[in-house]
Amino acid sequence: MKKLGVIVTSTVAALSTLAVGLPASAAAAPDPLTRQAVTSSAVAKAAQKAAPKEIEVVRTASGSYAITWDGAGRHRVYASTKARNPSRSGKLVGTSKWGSLSVKGLDDGARWYFEIASPEAAKAARVTKRVRKNGKTKVIRRTKDVRGVIAATRGLGLDSVSNARDLGGLKTVDGRSIRWGLLFRSEAVTAPTVRDQAILAKLGLQHSADFRAESEVAKNGANRYPGSLTQHSVVLLDAATDALSIAIQGALRSGDPQVVQDLLGDGKAEEIARDGLVDLVLSQAGRDGFAQILRVLAQDEGAPLIFNCTAGKDRTGAFAAIVQRLLGVSERNAMADYELSNVYRRSSNEATYTRLEGIGVDRRILQPLLEQDGDNLAGMFRAIDEAYGSFDRFLVKGLGLDVKTIRKIQANLLV
Repeated sequence: MKKLGVIVTSTVAALSTLAVGLPASAAAAPDPLTRQAVTSSAVAKAAQKAAPKEIEVVRTASGSYAITWDGAGRHRVYASTKARNPSRSGKLVGTSKWGSLSVKGLDDGARWYFEIASPEAAKAARVTKRVRKNGKTKVIRRTKDVRGVIAATRGLGLDSVSNARDLGGLKTVDGRSIRWGLLFRSEAVTAPTVRDQAILAKLGLQHSADFRAESEVAKNGANRYPGSLTQHSVVLLDAATDALSIAIQGALRSGDPQVVQDLLGDGKAEEIARDGLVDLVLSQAGRDGFAQILRVLAQDEGAPLIFNCTAGKDRTGAFAAIVQRLLGVSERNAMADYELSNVYRRSSNEATYTRLEGIGVDRRILQPLLEQDGDNLAGMFRAIDEAYGSFDRFLVKGLGLDVKTIRKIQANLLV
């Protein structure tokens, strides 16, 4: 079978349309993040050492938030719609010495970020200064930055799409983290609800990158993001691959199991999934497109940025992994994030399987195209190493980024 290429990145367009109109909710994923305080004081160092760990934030069906963490003592929890420094920009929503807190009453039309501060962090934030004037001593007390741990739900909680996520909180190998609220990955957002529009508007998006082909946009519609953000259309598929994707879509809609079997059976779907990411990242169109958006992220106002393809898992997953590796996230953690699409798209995938099984198509034929396998992403990174010698050389030689641009992206997105 010729021209397997990056068919996997466009084939999802056909598969995802089969479940249109179904609920798009997905379970929130744990979102740990430790923001290190940089100070020489003994109290602040103790606060840093005592920072809560294993934080999980889950938005419940009723709209409340269940927050849990591992840490001793009474912790303060702050909430804000701004990702940077919720203890300053938001409000105190509760305290707990049991490592858990339920937060209710927050605006359901906004995305919320939480800062969990240990007792040591609260102590480090209290500053007492004595000022002597006119023979009298005046005690001035103030509170500086609490420097707690910031966390949020991984998913954005949109109604119209299931696979929209914040990449914040992912740890790098050198102990830093990706900032919350700056980099979002998603499927196409073509029919947002009123609530979705409110949530998206409060993200403060500056840029969007749409990796879909023109035929996909024509069929399913353009993204409908609120505000005056700059939208970048970055087509990653060539005409031949797009045409073959349309052919696969026709086979799936034909209702003929034999046609589907002939096109995708006998290991063909596995081959498409395995080779798709490799062909994408080594193609000129793929490298040029990814480099274009990375240069946007190097700008002073390059984020917040949201990027998408049709289902938010193949082309989007490849770009997310490249950004993560550039920022210093380990390949293992990038693979875990890649496979997280399976959690968020579970309901949609099951609906597609049910429909196709109803016409006699074995779900095992489609699983390689609908579900993400970290081994395929590992294969992409191996291909990069073989072609360029290392991932760092790929950034420079393959994507044409200079060291200054790479450092600027890291400075903009890491904490």
